[in-house]
Amino acid sequence: LISLMLVIRPPGNAVISPPRVGKLMSNFSTTDLNGNTVELTDYTGKTILLNTWATWCPPCRAEMPGLNEYYLRYRDQGFIILAVNVGESVAQAAVFADEYNLSFPVLMDKNYQLVDSLGINSYPTSILIGSDGRVKYIHVGLLTPDMLAKIITPLWVEN
Repeated sequence: LISLMLVIRPPGNAVISPPRVGKLMSNFSTTDLNGNTVELTDYTGKTILLNTWATWCPPCRAEMPGLNEYYLRYRDQGFIILAVNVGESVAQAAVFADEYNLSFPVLMDKNYQLVDSLGINSYPTSILIGSDGRVKYIHVGLLTPDMLAKIITPLWVEN
């Protein structure tokens, strides 16, 4: 019976669909650097920049200081960055997070389940999710501080 349950049990993120601008973002579950379970719905009501990255990725490394600075500037206004490390160990991601003094949550996707479900295959990829849970913007590649100011901020900051 247990063998049968393991065979027919869908993967944890089986109901995730790829993000589409204007559509609700699918909920997902993963772990953080401390092994705690984190769900996207834990951040309901906040604006989320979901960023996928890896330590071996030069553009990922280049954008992290700017992302961290942006997060520190806007976190008190309901903005959160969820940085999803892809395909690496907790130890590798933790060393990177310490080296870059990252202030936002670092999540793990060691086996590529989340990014595969989301249809992401290039790093970095960033998905801006509004406080209403709808995808506002998807960007593949480096997000510079100038792009954060000119593209991301107008999509979520109320004037």
